[in-house]
Amino acid sequence: MWRLALLALILALAVTLAPTAFAADVAARTPGAQSFQVWNGHGRAVITRRGAVFVNLGSGRVRVIDLPSGKAPWHRCNSEGRRVSETTIEYRGRDVRCRVSSLGEPRPWQLVIRGHGIFASGVVRGSLTLDAFDEGPAGRFQIADRPVRRWPRAVRTYPLVAQ
Repeated sequence: MWRLALLALILALAVTLAPTAFAADVAARTPGAQSFQVWNGHGRAVITRRGAVFVNLGSGRVRVIDLPSGKAPWHRCNSEGRRVSETTIEYRGRDVRCRVSSLGEPRPWQLVIRGHGIFASGVVRGSLTLDAFDEGPAGRFQIADRPVRRWPRAVRTYPLVAQ
């Protein structure tokens, strides 16, 4: 239990301190990008298009999908992935941590996260789709400076585009 509390504290600090410079840099390279955060999600989260995202998953799987663009997105995870298709790499297990980014030229990608204990933050121009498991805790999320909300129990897609 103390490990989970420590992990939550570290993630909270990383989410509040690191992304400010990071977000400004990515936002400058991805015009119209919108910041978002997801806390303690249980279900499925899909982040699509361009930008940069940090993910920390308690248990489950993370799929990084290269959308048609000619070049794969830059990504780095703490575990070994396995190629599921020509355009998809999957990372699964406990305590999976990944960074995905459209470095250099804007490259579209999709990140599909499914499992328990989903923490993610980033700056993206695209969309965020959330679908909490039917039972148990749902999790919370925030887009830009809007109010913090609970994950929906039915599939719901939110645009990530600066107004």
